[in-house]
Amino acid sequence: MGNAKTGKYAHGAAGVWSWQAGGATRPAGLETRSVGELTIIHYVAAEGADWSPRDEGLAAPKGLVLLMVLTRAECAFKGDDRRWKPMRSREVLVAEGGAPLEIRPEAGARLAGLAMPAHLLCPRFLTPERLRSAYLRSHGLGMAALLFDLLDRFAETEAASRGAGALIDAVGGLLSATLEDSQAQERPPRGEAGRARFDQIGRHLRRHFADPDLSAEDVANAVGVSRRYLHRLYAQYGRSFRGELVALRIESCVKSFLDESQINKTIAEIAFAAGYTDISQFNRHFRRLKGATPSALRRAVSADLALAEPKAGRPVRAAA
Repeated sequence: MGNAKTGKYAHGAAGVWSWQAGGATRPAGLETRSVGELTIIHYVAAEGADWSPRDEGLAAPKGLVLLMVLTRAECAFKGDDRRWKPMRSREVLVAEGGAPLEIRPEAGARLAGLAMPAHLLCPRFLTPERLRSAYLRSHGLGMAALLFDLLDRFAETEAASRGAGALIDAVGGLLSATLEDSQAQERPPRGEAGRARFDQIGRHLRRHFADPDLSAEDVANAVGVSRRYLHRLYAQYGRSFRGELVALRIESCVKSFLDESQINKTIAEIAFAAGYTDISQFNRHFRRLKGATPSALRRAVSADLALAEPKAGRPVRAAA
């Protein structure tokens, strides 16, 4: 960043992430200290200072998560999109190790933050997809204010007295809640971006619809959005998650009726394989979508198969 003082995160001798000069002058006003695998950051910008957690051509190591808050004056940041964005008070900037990040503070700006390995957050507190969706964004909704206060207090020497375990629990829980709140309030994108996200959700649903425990929250977590965001995106296209899930399961059953290799399976076995655990619910869904009972449709399908390709001596089971 800029033309003055830069540095990089490197793996220190004690096995924790720490700020090292990396061939450049350490930025004036930067203080760090380690608590277990965590590195607590406190920075007050001097006149004309630019700060970046990277050397020219050297990014912070992959696997690192950086959380930063602005507690005084003004500051901007940019990543690989090369667009400057403002850091706002009471918001939390989330950044990824291994990706470009530049921070431009005005004189006297104060920042506090925390660097920690991603494995301390995922999957215990949130999925890797949910974390990736938060990178290079400043989050300020819901629980973000509490996370802001916590990171600000980390800059005080006594704030880390409880040890790394307690800090990880506090940060992980608040970050998970912050991202859930932020994504829940975000309106689904329209146009190509919205369609791409909708298609991503659809692909995951088609791969996993037969899981009887699959929920909207499971799919949302897998693609890195909130459950409420997912439902809003479906509504934007005039559809519903539940309707899509039911349709996929019923269509799978119909395909099984047409599959001669499954002719000896009962209707119940086919329904269970498609993700159903309640046969009465399956029958209701089937009749609503197909206008006939599963047994009636299967008898019709079996008759059509027998006429199209009769095979002497082949047993036919048309019902459970």
